[in-house]
Amino acid sequence: MCTSIKVDYDGGSVMGRNMDLDMDIDYSVLYYPVGCEYSQDLYNNPLVNKYKMLGVCFRNMNPLKDGVNEHGLMGSTNMFYAMNLFSGKVEPGKINLDSLNYFNYCLANYKTCQELVADLPNIHISKKDYLGNKAITPDFHYYFVDALGDSVVIEPTNKKLTAYENKYKVMTNSPPLDHHARKLEETIAPKNGRRFHPAKDLPGGYDPVSRFIKAYYLNENIANAVTRADALENTYSILEALKIPEAFT
Repeated sequence: MCTSIKVDYDGGSVMGRNMDLDMDIDYSVLYYPVGCEYSQDLYNNPLVNKYKMLGVCFRNMNPLKDGVNEHGLMGSTNMFYAMNLFSGKVEPGKINLDSLNYFNYCLANYKTCQELVADLPNIHISKKDYLGNKAITPDFHYYFVDALGDSVVIEPTNKKLTAYENKYKVMTNSPPLDHHARKLEETIAPKNGRRFHPAKDLPGGYDPVSRFIKAYYLNENIANAVTRADALENTYSILEALKIPEAFT
């Protein structure tokens, strides 16, 4: 149950996410200095970061689940359940990674969303390494925001990574972004000659589609943020409204 949002203010953007789980998960904040070997690719070559990065990991595992680098590229990983998302073998001539380490790779190597998207044809995600051994490859999609205010969602499509501009400033879990967008526009758009009435029509469920619509609506209609502090306050307010009550089943 994860929701990620981008909140703008006059000087830039902040990004926040929640993670509502029915279990305790140990987490750590990790800092990677330039030149740190943070993992290996699927040919066992070392992966070393060009840029400083900071983020959160779980269960003492190095791959970050969300974070930011020194140039302001920030993002999150969210679960994206589907069948056969990734290839079952490496592809020579490309940068071969598992889905667990792709997020780190982006923060380690790109300054902007534009750079990240331009390099997608060179990236290959596989469930197995070059020897055929199984790699840790969770079903992820990824949300990135940069210091210029651009934002993209990276989703696996036909076993390739595809970039989608995210004008909605929200990401939850599966289904794909285009499905969320369609349901959002069906809900918010005028219906039967009357306009959307949030007191009656705003979804109250905790499924990914309902959370997407609610987060979008709250982000669009909350008081404008002038300062970074305002944006952070808005972020906490929006995510608090999406919080699942403890012991909720």
